[in-house]
Amino acid sequence: MQSSALLFDAIGAWVAFFFTLMVFSALAGDNPLARLAQHILVGAALGYAAVLAARHVLLPRLFDPLARGEAGVMDGWLPLGMAAVLIIAGVDRIVFRTAKRNAPPGWRRLLHGAGRLVTALLLGIGLGAGIMGALQGTLIPQYLRAAQIGFVPSAPGYLPLVGLLTLVLTTATLLHLYLDPARHLDRQPGYARGLMAGWLWLGQRALWLAAGLIFARLAASRLSLLIARITFLTDMIHDTAFWTWLQSL
Repeated sequence: MQSSALLFDAIGAWVAFFFTLMVFSALAGDNPLARLAQHILVGAALGYAAVLAARHVLLPRLFDPLARGEAGVMDGWLPLGMAAVLIIAGVDRIVFRTAKRNAPPGWRRLLHGAGRLVTALLLGIGLGAGIMGALQGTLIPQYLRAAQIGFVPSAPGYLPLVGLLTLVLTTATLLHLYLDPARHLDRQPGYARGLMAGWLWLGQRALWLAAGLIFARLAASRLSLLIARITFLTDMIHDTAFWTWLQSL
């Protein structure tokens, strides 16, 4: 049993080694090996995600309650029906996508319309949850915290200045993203246009700075992953007879 485990570990290490080389070959340009490795990795990730969703979401929260008769219409049969409609409509569109010269029959148009309705509901619920999460978890707490720190005279040290600067930069960035100077400032007085133009300029620079910091952290994280991968490969090669053979040469 132990020898089998060691054999599988060795096979997995060499497979990881060759896949890493296939992905790194993209540095020399687009080639079939790099595309093959990317397709296999994406397929494996999607398959793993599907298995996790089936084991931890669908089975315990949908199919098992339906089998025991504990799920109602809204939390059991309705989601199952919507999923079935979406899957059947997607399979029908994929299988018969080449036969679209003639108008599809009425039942297929109805099926595709039901699939689009289910997709619209999923997108609407996802966008609504995302917007509410951003408002409740980021924007509103950030505004409140910045206002509390910036306008409390008894706050210690430089915290009032930091809070005020945070509030100014946050509002300036939001104004830069959502305000159209040509439409919203055209009929405003001169002093208001100058003030808002300066505020928008500050928001644009703050957005650039935030984007630069995000990209810098992303590059640093990717560089850390690259270093960890190279370390894994070198350690793996050092533990093999191939490295001993190279040293003898």
